[in-house]
Amino acid sequence: MRSPARLAGQETDYGTEDFDPAPQVERRTRLRFPFELRVRFRSVGEACPVAGAGWVRNISSGGVLVMHQHEVNAGTTLELHIDWPTRLDGRIPLQLVAVGTVVRTELFKFAVGLERYHFRIAGKQDVPSDESFSAGA
Repeated sequence: MRSPARLAGQETDYGTEDFDPAPQVERRTRLRFPFELRVRFRSVGEACPVAGAGWVRNISSGGVLVMHQHEVNAGTTLELHIDWPTRLDGRIPLQLVAVGTVVRTELFKFAVGLERYHFRIAGKQDVPSDESFSAGA
Protein backbone atom coordinates (compact mmCIF):
# COMPACT_ATOMS: atom_id res chain seq x y z
CA MET A 1 0.00 0.00 0.00
CA ARG A 2 1.33 3.45 -0.90
CA SER A 3 1.80 6.11 1.72
CA PRO A 4 -0.49 9.16 1.57
CA ALA A 5 2.55 11.47 1.25
CA ARG A 6 3.65 9.70 -1.94
CA LEU A 7 0.17 9.89 -3.43
CA ALA A 8 -0.41 13.54 -2.62
CA GLY A 9 2.99 15.11 -3.09
CA GLN A 10 4.80 13.09 -5.75
CA GLU A 11 3.82 12.27 -9.25
CA THR A 12 5.78 9.71 -11.18
CA ASP A 13 6.39 9.92 -14.92
CA TYR A 14 6.30 6.22 -15.83
CA GLY A 15 7.21 6.98 -19.43
CA THR A 16 10.74 8.06 -18.51
CA GLU A 17 11.38 5.93 -15.45
CA ASP A 18 13.81 3.08 -16.04
CA PHE A 19 12.54 -0.32 -15.10
CA ASP A 20 15.19 -2.99 -14.67
CA PRO A 21 13.95 -6.43 -15.60
CA ALA A 22 14.13 -8.98 -12.84
CA PRO A 23 17.63 -10.45 -12.62
CA GLN A 24 18.03 -13.84 -14.27
CA VAL A 25 18.19 -16.64 -11.75
CA GLU A 26 20.94 -19.17 -12.45
CA ARG A 27 19.32 -22.59 -12.38
CA ARG A 28 22.36 -24.64 -13.28
CA THR A 29 23.90 -26.59 -10.43
CA ARG A 30 27.22 -27.15 -12.20
CA LEU A 31 29.80 -24.60 -13.28
CA ARG A 32 29.98 -24.11 -17.06
CA PHE A 33 33.28 -23.49 -18.82
CA PRO A 34 33.36 -21.49 -22.07
CA PHE A 35 35.07 -23.24 -24.97
CA GLU A 36 35.26 -23.21 -28.71
CA LEU A 37 35.82 -26.88 -29.50
CA ARG A 38 35.00 -28.84 -32.63
CA VAL A 39 32.28 -31.48 -32.10
CA ARG A 40 30.87 -34.22 -34.31
CA PHE A 41 27.64 -35.93 -33.33
CA ARG A 42 25.21 -38.62 -34.41
CA SER A 43 21.91 -39.87 -33.11
CA VAL A 44 21.73 -43.13 -31.20
CA GLY A 45 18.85 -45.53 -31.92
CA GLU A 46 16.61 -42.98 -33.63
CA ALA A 47 14.11 -43.75 -36.41
CA CYS A 48 15.24 -40.59 -38.24
CA PRO A 49 19.04 -40.51 -37.97
CA VAL A 50 20.76 -37.21 -37.25
CA ALA A 51 24.44 -36.48 -37.81
CA GLY A 52 26.50 -33.35 -38.09
CA ALA A 53 29.32 -31.18 -36.83
CA GLY A 54 29.42 -27.95 -34.90
CA TRP A 55 31.14 -26.09 -32.09
CA VAL A 56 30.92 -26.51 -28.33
CA ARG A 57 30.25 -23.10 -26.76
CA ASN A 58 30.29 -24.19 -23.12
CA ILE A 59 30.47 -27.40 -21.17
CA SER A 60 29.99 -28.72 -17.64
CA SER A 61 29.92 -32.17 -16.10
CA GLY A 62 26.16 -32.21 -16.70
CA GLY A 63 25.71 -30.64 -20.12
CA VAL A 64 27.04 -29.19 -23.36
CA LEU A 65 25.86 -26.25 -25.47
CA VAL A 66 26.47 -26.89 -29.17
CA MET A 67 26.31 -24.34 -31.99
CA HIS A 68 24.94 -25.97 -35.15
CA GLN A 69 23.31 -24.65 -38.32
CA HIS A 70 20.48 -27.19 -38.55
CA GLU A 71 17.65 -28.08 -36.20
CA VAL A 72 18.04 -30.99 -33.81
CA ASN A 73 14.84 -32.02 -32.04
CA ALA A 74 14.55 -32.02 -28.27
CA GLY A 75 14.49 -35.55 -26.90
CA THR A 76 17.00 -36.87 -29.46
CA THR A 77 19.74 -39.04 -27.96
CA LEU A 78 23.15 -38.08 -29.34
CA GLU A 79 26.68 -39.39 -29.20
CA LEU A 80 29.12 -36.47 -29.18
CA HIS A 81 32.80 -36.60 -30.16
CA ILE A 82 34.51 -33.45 -28.86
CA ASP A 83 38.11 -32.61 -29.81
CA TRP A 84 39.72 -31.91 -26.43
CA PRO A 85 42.08 -28.89 -26.20
CA THR A 86 44.84 -30.52 -24.14
CA ARG A 87 46.93 -33.52 -25.05
CA LEU A 88 47.86 -36.57 -23.02
CA ASP A 89 51.52 -36.28 -22.00
CA GLY A 90 51.60 -33.05 -24.02
CA ARG A 91 51.55 -34.88 -27.36
CA ILE A 92 48.69 -37.41 -27.73
CA PRO A 93 45.40 -35.87 -28.94
CA LEU A 94 42.32 -36.69 -26.87
CA GLN A 95 38.64 -36.79 -27.58
CA LEU A 96 35.76 -36.56 -25.13
CA VAL A 97 33.04 -39.03 -26.12
CA ALA A 98 29.69 -38.31 -24.48
CA VAL A 99 26.14 -39.61 -24.74
CA GLY A 100 23.17 -37.49 -23.77
CA THR A 101 19.74 -36.21 -24.68
CA VAL A 102 18.92 -32.89 -26.33
CA VAL A 103 17.08 -30.98 -23.61
CA ARG A 104 16.68 -27.58 -25.26
CA THR A 105 16.86 -26.16 -28.78
CA GLU A 106 17.16 -22.61 -30.03
CA LEU A 107 18.05 -21.06 -33.37
CA PHE A 108 21.51 -22.35 -34.34
CA LYS A 109 22.16 -24.12 -31.02
CA PHE A 110 21.03 -26.95 -28.80
CA ALA A 111 21.81 -28.14 -25.28
CA VAL A 112 22.56 -31.74 -24.41
CA GLY A 113 22.14 -33.15 -20.91
CA LEU A 114 24.95 -35.65 -20.44
CA GLU A 115 24.25 -39.17 -19.24
CA ARG A 116 27.75 -40.60 -19.54
CA TYR A 117 31.15 -39.63 -20.95
CA HIS A 118 34.75 -40.77 -21.18
CA PHE A 119 38.04 -39.73 -22.77
CA ARG A 120 39.72 -41.68 -25.52
CA ILE A 121 42.80 -41.26 -27.64
CA ALA A 122 41.87 -39.49 -30.88
CA GLY A 123 42.51 -41.20 -34.19
CA LYS A 124 45.03 -38.58 -35.35
CA GLN A 125 48.76 -39.01 -35.76
CA ASP A 126 50.90 -38.45 -32.68
CA VAL A 127 52.91 -35.29 -33.40
CA PRO A 128 55.17 -33.91 -30.67
CA SER A 129 54.03 -30.39 -29.76
CA ASP A 130 57.61 -29.02 -29.74
CA GLU A 131 58.52 -30.34 -33.19
CA SER A 132 58.37 -27.80 -36.00
CA PHE A 133 58.28 -28.55 -39.69
CA SER A 134 60.04 -26.44 -42.30
CA ALA A 135 59.53 -26.38 -46.06
CA GLY A 136 63.18 -27.26 -46.67
CA ALA A 137 63.23 -30.40 -44.54
